[in-house]
Amino acid sequence: MLSFEEFTSIYDAAQGEPEFEIYFMNQAKTYMIIKYGDHVSFQRCGANDGSGEYDYPSLEELYQIESVDGICLRDKWGNIETIIGDGTYDLSIPEELESFMVFRNIHL
Repeated sequence: MLSFEEFTSIYDAAQGEPEFEIYFMNQAKTYMIIKYGDHVSFQRCGANDGSGEYDYPSLEELYQIESVDGICLRDKWGNIETIIGDGTYDLSIPEELESFMVFRNIHL
């Protein structure tokens, strides 16, 4: 799994408004981080039990704060099973991470 530092590098280099769906181990609910030009949002996914978007000035601030459902990414990062980029690419699989980076024109 990507470290927060590796994820931050990818996040910072991604153009546009990429979406990152977060799957935690042993948890049925999924969450999403969306990058915008001037902020980042975090939300619980789901048609019937989604949470709406909560906005933060930066990824670093989101990482530090307790957010939706009491999630603090700093405390729970090690429990992430996978991150899906743009609904397609499993960033825990090297080939898919590479494809995501090509799709998003990311050069690290």
